Amino acid sequence: MRTSAPATTEAGLQSARRREFVGRAWRALLALLLAGKPFGARDALAQPAAGTASEGAPGSRLALLVCCGTYPAGKNIWPARKNGRDLEAALRRHSFAVTVENDLDRAAFANSLERFRQRLRALPDDGRTVGLVYFCGHGMQFEGRNYLLPAQVATDDPKAREKSINLQDDVLTTFPQRYPGLGIAIIDACRDGLSAQEKSGAFNYSSAPTGCLVAFSASAGQVSLSPSDPNQNSFYTRELVRTLNEVGDETPINDIFELTRQRVQQTMSSHAVEIVRRLAQRPHITAGQTGIFRLGRQRGALEARSAEDEAYARQLTLLAPADIRRAAEEFLRTYPGSKYETQARVALAGADDALRALSSRFVRLSTSAFTAARGDDRFSEDLGKALRGDKDAAARISEMYRLGSNGLTANPLRGEQWLRYSALLGNAIACYELYRRLAEKSDPDAEFFGPEAERLGYQPPKGLCGSRKSEAC
Repeated sequence: MRTSAPATTEAGLQSARRREFVGRAWRALLALLLAGKPFGARDALAQPAAGTASEGAPGSRLALLVCCGTYPAGKNIWPARKNGRDLEAALRRHSFAVTVENDLDRAAFANSLERFRQRLRALPDDGRTVGLVYFCGHGMQFEGRNYLLPAQVATDDPKAREKSINLQDDVLTTFPQRYPGLGIAIIDACRDGLSAQEKSGAFNYSSAPTGCLVAFSASAGQVSLSPSDPNQNSFYTRELVRTLNEVGDETPINDIFELTRQRVQQTMSSHAVEIVRRLAQRPHITAGQTGIFRLGRQRGALEARSAEDEAYARQLTLLAPADIRRAAEEFLRTYPGSKYETQARVALAGADDALRALSSRFVRLSTSAFTAARGDDRFSEDLGKALRGDKDAAARISEMYRLGSNGLTANPLRGEQWLRYSALLGNAIACYELYRRLAEKSDPDAEFFGPEAERLGYQPPKGLCGSRKSEAC
């Protein structure tokens, strides 16, 4: 559910303290108008290959933007149509064929998704296709499933779930879900419980399937603020459009969403309006294994490499977060305003996240875990991502060790270490899985990971709930 200013009290909040706080926030908003693998050096600057979306491939990039701004009970989302117009223009700059749909009902929404699915499936299976679905509107969750509310569906309608579009079953399945491949779902809406029995902020952080990236404008249980002005964007879409318009050559798509996330948090946490700072959104990204996809001009095979190109390529080969951090800082000092600035800043922030997680007593990963392992190409890709702060890649490495797959020897201890690392990077599912495993063997660390999963907004599926301490269902 998204809240516009002026806004109304959040009916789905379970915590009395949270209800009181948000109620005060909404009353305050009435008086305000918001103003406005790791790939190596040889791969970084190479020709398009499997898993790399190149510019100039006609029809290989498709986007469907669904912008729902008309809702009952005064809950209109005024920026919805401007969001669609501005994002359309930004995506067309990057060779996307874009369809924009406004204020769809459920049937029209479902039909648009089906047409989009058919267009995607008609494209060659060459590892270069990028499909993107954007939704601006109200959202909710029910029993850990995400629902997108079409126009004119009230958030408190007892039949809202039946009238809505399921993110997992209806949206993500429009993408081929294969490797290499990339389907992007952008959800500029917050999630909340459908009924008084649903916990506020209890959205299940389900992992994106293979070949998919899902970007949420706000983390579980957060409101997603919008100005009461049709001439302004929502906070998240404004930063996404800005990033898309600024990115230079060969920018990995994952980096675009990471930079957008950083910018939203920085913009809102330093906003002039106090209530915006207090309710600052924390965008959430979850990515399945996708290969490396880039926007921007692709380098030709015969183009000469500059010193700047070589310096950027070298830092991509590093496998220790401290080294990555130093290299990114040095690159930004040496090449201010570089065409690789986005990538370097994302690498720096990701290395900082990795170092914080690795410094925790709960992780216990040594440097040998990064340098000694020899797996297949997918393992190498995920290793590079994980050491740059990718929580989902770290969880996949944990599973590789648990199963002894992807060229690795089964090592349950190493698998648990990587799962701890994923959890400390913010993977709520990893937190809960650790909690259950550690509680079974009476490991006191369980009492850290259980509350951490709850803090991150994870609601265990009811079939997994138990009566252990810290476990609330």
